[in-house]
Amino acid sequence: MADAVFPTQATAQTRYISLFGTRTRFVIMVLILLCLTSIWSNILAFNFAVICMDDDDSDMDTALNGTRKTHFTSTQNSLAMSIVAIAALLGNFPIVQLVGMVGIRTVFAGLGILSAVSTLLIPLSIRMGFYYFLAVRFLQGFAFAANFPVIGSFCAKWSYFKQNGLFVSSLVAYVQLSPAITMPASGALCSAFRWPSIFYAHGAVSLLLFVTYALFYRNSPQKHPFVGNVELKKISIGKIAAVDKRALKKVPYGAILKTPAIWAVWVAAIGNFTCVNMMFLFSPVYLSKVLGFPVHSTGISAAIPPFLQFLSKLICGAISDRLTCLPEQMKFRMFNSFAFIGSGAFLCVLAFMGDSHKDYNMIVLGCAAAMLGATTGGFFKAGPVLSKQYSHFVTGNISLGITITMLIVPFFVNALTHNNTQEEWKWVFLITAAVMFICNVFFVIFVKGEPCEWTSDNFHRASSVADLERNSVRNPTISTVSRNVEDVPEKL
Repeated sequence: MADAVFPTQATAQTRYISLFGTRTRFVIMVLILLCLTSIWSNILAFNFAVICMDDDDSDMDTALNGTRKTHFTSTQNSLAMSIVAIAALLGNFPIVQLVGMVGIRTVFAGLGILSAVSTLLIPLSIRMGFYYFLAVRFLQGFAFAANFPVIGSFCAKWSYFKQNGLFVSSLVAYVQLSPAITMPASGALCSAFRWPSIFYAHGAVSLLLFVTYALFYRNSPQKHPFVGNVELKKISIGKIAAVDKRALKKVPYGAILKTPAIWAVWVAAIGNFTCVNMMFLFSPVYLSKVLGFPVHSTGISAAIPPFLQFLSKLICGAISDRLTCLPEQMKFRMFNSFAFIGSGAFLCVLAFMGDSHKDYNMIVLGCAAAMLGATTGGFFKAGPVLSKQYSHFVTGNISLGITITMLIVPFFVNALTHNNTQEEWKWVFLITAAVMFICNVFFVIFVKGEPCEWTSDNFHRASSVADLERNSVRNPTISTVSRNVEDVPEKL
């Protein structure tokens, strides 16, 4: 009876553990997936809001360019997207460093709340002027830089080694889940409440998710009250126990940057996100301006390709884990080639289609998106497998692929599609397919299938000895003490 009112620590912990059993890591994975999705959705909401603004007859705001119904010029649209990429590029390295030093609980929670508040301020900043709006978009982009370091750090600490592909594929699928949710939700909000409601709804949901995350997440499974011994032992399999916090903070940057297999992962990210940003940043424009879908159905139509890719990512990630009969290197090459070549082939087909049968265009675009989902068994999975405990750095820098292409893609798409005709978009599709093919060739040649040498215990022991020798050269006292210790006979 007393335990029911004033439970002991042991009783309380037993209750916590029994709540999710041995599946706490999956609950946390879903929570992080929703948080990642929210940050990306906050950024993508603008792409649909622009269409909503142009279609809003009642909005007479002329703060940006003094014209009715047209809130943003083509150049301003490009700048609004590119400023996010610039901010993410500037934030990438310091955020990776912060994640290595203090973990993702504090860093991700803080940046997520920053993203939520920035999103809530967007309607006000638009009315104040374009440069105020760019400042708020910069904050959104800076917060976005945390996404891939968070994925790398979480998978390195929380995933069971046989489920690594499932965890990676589930979390990187936020890139597709975001537009699959944001586009139809934004369409419904636009029709019911006008464009400011898009940002208010996204910001409010984001704030709720990140407050929940800050309260529930722990940087280590050992510190989480809901994780029992059975689940903890399972998670610990394959982890390097000898690596302490100081070793994790000391990332071997030189060794990593000299590894061709790591560059293969990063180059593949460039190819992947060239296609992803082309599809998901500009699919509302392509569907409404080229194919002629009305605004109320553009949101639903634009959500189909990312939703198909989201399902493809989950399926391919699970299949990759179960294909134990094939070596990892072969699986990386096979899945990545299937994704890049298959998606590029459908884009080439789409390039030479007309615009008279828009339903067929939608089917081909959906197939191109679905094929790209197989990357979860390719470079996305290769990053954590190759870098293990340093996945927060290697996987974190995959974000450079999405930010660099986010910076470039808007300018090259807008430069080629002045009139938004199918003939102009043909070159967008063909160039995207060519970039993916070239990046896949590089990946297939240089990727490896086993963890890199600098993830091993031997590498860290050798590094520690080298550090001690360097210190002894600078400080002879250390050398003298070391020799004296070596001269002491072992105690029998």
